[in-house]
Amino acid sequence: MNEKKIIWLLEQNPDEAISILIELYGRGVHTICRSVLRGFASEDIEEAESDVYIKLWRSRNSLKIDETHSLKSYLYAIARNAAIDFFRQKRPDSLPFDDEIEALLIDQANIEDEVADKFIRELLHQVIAGLGEPDCDIFYGKYFLFLKNREIAERLGVSEKKVENVLYRGKNKLKVLLAERGIDGYVR
Repeated sequence: MNEKKIIWLLEQNPDEAISILIELYGRGVHTICRSVLRGFASEDIEEAESDVYIKLWRSRNSLKIDETHSLKSYLYAIARNAAIDFFRQKRPDSLPFDDEIEALLIDQANIEDEVADKFIRELLHQVIAGLGEPDCDIFYGKYFLFLKNREIAERLGVSEKKVENVLYRGKNKLKVLLAERGIDGYVR
């Protein structure tokens, strides 16, 4: 189904639209929420996932879907932010976000750069999700939650050395996979 039709359906029949969204993108939303909320009860993860669809429904009138902005990217961004918000509510002192980093995450002053990077971010999410466990969780912890290697190791129950090795090998793997898709020089 066309994404613009789904947005229209969000207005006309929210239950049906959300069912379609869950069928199309539910697995990705679940993966994002589970990665951010690693160690939380499954009920907490489900609650965060529900918040994602509620937040999407609330923002339905401001969504601008076109060639550069997909409903999927909006939904995944909402999932990430909703999961982080949930994490902060339950464990407010656990995430190492300082005001500067948080401001960078929500600052949208340079919309042009954000739009240009949106495609690459979506591609990165797809490629990282394809790395499998625990590599996927390690990458999300490091580059999306900004956790330290030690914190990632503790959350996943692995050694800090394993986290370092996965990040090193994974970056090389990402470079190759992105290069195959025509993206060079993005992973350092």
